[in-house]
Amino acid sequence: MTVEKYQYKLLGVTMNDGTIFRPNKLMVIVGPNNAGKSRILKEIAAHTTASNRPAGIVVSAVDVNYPATLADLRQSYDIERYQDTNGNWTFRVLNSELNQEHSISHGGGWPYSHEQQFSQQTGHFERFFAEQFGRAMVAFLTTEARLQLVREGESLSHNWQASSLLQMLYRSGHPATQAVSDLAKQAFGQEVELDFTIPQRLQLRVGKDFSKMPPDPRDARPLMQHHERLDDQGDGIRSFVGISAALLTLNRGLFLVDEPEVFLHPPQAYRIGAFIADQTNRSRQIIIATHSTDVLRGILSRTQDVDIVRIDRIGNVNKFRHLNTERLKDIINDPLLTSARVLDGLFYSAAVVVEADSDARFYHAVSVRRSPNLDLHFVNADNKQTVPRIVRMYRDMGVRSAGIVDFDVLNDRTEFDKSLKTLEVIDGSISEMLESQRQIGQAVKELSPNERLDMLQANLSGVSTDIAQVINRTFSSLEEEQRAKELLIRKLESRFREMADMTKAWKVLKQSGRSALLPLDLAHVFDKLWNECATYGLFINPLGELESMLTSYGIQSTSDKKGWITQALQLVPSLEPDDAKQPWEFMKALHEHLVASSV
Repeated sequence: MTVEKYQYKLLGVTMNDGTIFRPNKLMVIVGPNNAGKSRILKEIAAHTTASNRPAGIVVSAVDVNYPATLADLRQSYDIERYQDTNGNWTFRVLNSELNQEHSISHGGGWPYSHEQQFSQQTGHFERFFAEQFGRAMVAFLTTEARLQLVREGESLSHNWQASSLLQMLYRSGHPATQAVSDLAKQAFGQEVELDFTIPQRLQLRVGKDFSKMPPDPRDARPLMQHHERLDDQGDGIRSFVGISAALLTLNRGLFLVDEPEVFLHPPQAYRIGAFIADQTNRSRQIIIATHSTDVLRGILSRTQDVDIVRIDRIGNVNKFRHLNTERLKDIINDPLLTSARVLDGLFYSAAVVVEADSDARFYHAVSVRRSPNLDLHFVNADNKQTVPRIVRMYRDMGVRSAGIVDFDVLNDRTEFDKSLKTLEVIDGSISEMLESQRQIGQAVKELSPNERLDMLQANLSGVSTDIAQVINRTFSSLEEEQRAKELLIRKLESRFREMADMTKAWKVLKQSGRSALLPLDLAHVFDKLWNECATYGLFINPLGELESMLTSYGIQSTSDKKGWITQALQLVPSLEPDDAKQPWEFMKALHEHLVASSV
């Protein structure tokens, strides 16, 4: 019967709200900036590598599986002591940050004094183990230290020295270096090779092909010097090589990797995510904190056996959610959701789902102008029917969210009913809301033809004025006259299509929104419906549609959406927010909902 070797691992991580996560082989922490992702890693490292543990801000406790005996530990990990000429034993190991040697002296009592600690395992054993062995069990790849992990340094002066990752790479032999080189070539088009042709120094070189390098360091030295040093390359490749070298050479039970995407372009971030996923196995745990959709995509392209935890901070309170990896995989495989950057919403405090790209750009500009510190992701659902689906998806993933739709969401009773059910509106409320929708829809059919004719007349009057101005204008040349008349004709084509739509009752409401209901005494019905929908995170544009949002600032509604959005985006940054008028009043309601909501 084969006895399974001891594996150091986290059994549980208790967060400050009492939530307990039990990491498997791979755990990914996502969430908005300043929510506490990196702090989680720092506090796990503090709990597992130091006897004097500071009070955790995010992590309150860490549960580790400790070996039953010292022999079990020594069989699985490189924790040997070395005896000097005076008979004293010293434990020398590369520290958890992988940037210097950590050593502990024990006099002449090794291993007997430690065996006694293992046999008793009193209440102080956790602190004893963290101080004595924690740094040999845990690798913490911080963003601050990562660029220095594989920089040029001293060669090994004795067999037990461990003061740099390059020394560990040297110890691991050529297969490990070749594996690092293969990864670098895939990501950057450059191979890397360990240069130990100078006996006192170790460094990495980069180049297109090292396959013909002589095996004897003396013969290889002049050729090596023709290749550039990795230390002189960009931050991206140095960081990438540092992460890959650590995971390929170190025998440690726990790897903590903070923001592996830092310094990397999206394709390289995807590759580092896929590589990290490939490195998971039964003998190690990897926990990463990331703010990158590309890293997440890379991981999910290799495995679904991953714990994904989202952290958010609401005020001074952290919130945690264990995400469904199959749901995330569905998003990645859905062309619409992938192109709309839906997954990016995981890394924001909240997400706002809108009907079209121009809506996303406009509402984002208004939101930033009104509250620049609010961390909101605006995402295009491509149509109003998809808006509630994506809002619900975000909520399932622990992301506060809301949707914005045009007034004509009320045009189709069946689709409106589906939207309400998707947002989990209770049945009793759905019946009341559908009745309000019915009343508004009936009134629309009865809109006075006189009102529509008045609107047509006003527009025709404007057309006549524009034509008269061109006809009566004096031009400096025939070419200038032709250009002006051709431009007017193109504008009139769009204007006439717009006027044709005005003959349709719902077009009036889509352009005018709530104000079109005032003569019908139905504004109060809409107001009640609007408030009920907003409670569930569905915000109906009260002005009708996007192009009606800036009429009070002189930009009139038009069917030329491209021209309108260009004007709008130029104007909004210069406006002074005023919550008593649109679009600021609408954005105020949206902001308040997202800040107050929970998932």
